[in-house]
Amino acid sequence: MSSQTLETRIAAVGADGYVSADEVLFLRRSIFSDGVVQSQELNALFDLGDRAPDGDPEWPQYFAEAAADFYLREEEPHGYLTAEEFETLKTRVTRNGHASALELGLLVKLMETAEMTPPSMADFVGNQIKQAILDKPEGPAVDKKDVMLLRRYLFAAGGDGNVAVTRREAELLFDINDAVEHGPECPAWTELFVQGVVNHLMAHLGYNAPSREEAFRRDAWARDHSVNIGGFFKRMVSGGFSAIRNANAEKSVSQSHNEQREADISHAEKITSNEAGWLAARIGRDGALHENERKLIERMRALEADLPEDLKALLERAA
Repeated sequence: MSSQTLETRIAAVGADGYVSADEVLFLRRSIFSDGVVQSQELNALFDLGDRAPDGDPEWPQYFAEAAADFYLREEEPHGYLTAEEFETLKTRVTRNGHASALELGLLVKLMETAEMTPPSMADFVGNQIKQAILDKPEGPAVDKKDVMLLRRYLFAAGGDGNVAVTRREAELLFDINDAVEHGPECPAWTELFVQGVVNHLMAHLGYNAPSREEAFRRDAWARDHSVNIGGFFKRMVSGGFSAIRNANAEKSVSQSHNEQREADISHAEKITSNEAGWLAARIGRDGALHENERKLIERMRALEADLPEDLKALLERAA
């Protein structure tokens, strides 16, 4: 589709600054029926987002899905957001100073669906979300939409620590909590703040996606038709006892891996002295013990864990 034709067909969409569900359906069926596959189409989508930031729930959902699909299919192996792509995206979403609500949805969508994102992306997205919360016209405040976005960000599979909350993300939660202490009460935010910090302290080991190079290697193997899977199983069955013994040996390796993982998780569940020291220094750092921090302490006291002495002392003082 030529640039002029694309601009002409999309001009009437969101003319009043609002994209309706019917207009989203029109975009899906008539303009981007084959997806957003070219840079000019992506530009048109972002221009529409600038012109019409508001809309029915289908609009932000479609914007995030369509743009994320473009970025994750632009280069092989699919599913990886490269550092170069991220730098281009970062420049695009900060062209007006900060990411819009639509663009924040896209950034989080990428973190949710990508196999891997650049290490700097999690910090950037977290800061953009925090800035949006701090820059609200009525003053810093967290509402249910913010909580939903933050929850998706914290537990995105392609994020900073996969589904485990990292120290940097826990610090972000404290920073936001300090900033919105005098804003409207939001029970959903209280729950997320407490849950997120506890998740950091008791974090399980998360899934680590393979590198792009490893993904290339696996993809090449899968497309190599010289690999005869049927022949492999035939040889195993016809190999007698030695083949079965080798199969059992592989199972033993897998079993050992699972046992090690269980041991790692058990170790991770115990809050280390270092983590306790961080929490003791972080709570009330601005000179006041906030209500949500009190609730965090209450949740910690209820945990059945082998707490270090410095954390026990902190909890006793707070009580």
